[in-house]
Amino acid sequence: MTAADFINYTLAFLMWLVFGRAVLSLWTTNMENPIYALFYRATEPLYRVARRVVPRGTTFAIIIVLIILRILVIKSGSHHE
Repeated sequence: MTAADFINYTLAFLMWLVFGRAVLSLWTTNMENPIYALFYRATEPLYRVARRVVPRGTTFAIIIVLIILRILVIKSGSHHE
């Protein structure tokens, strides 16, 4: 596995965590719900950083940034093969 692959998979994992938190928040934001609490704890550090840059629309902004980063990583990784 190359470094580009590792970064790509990590970004994809983070993107799906953020997406999962967004979908779950449509039904609950109760921290006593263990599934929501897991998604919250896994994504909150990313949200804290994003809220400093984009106070509104944070989830959408994070997903867009992660998608763009993944595209850049995939493109840079394909040039080395």
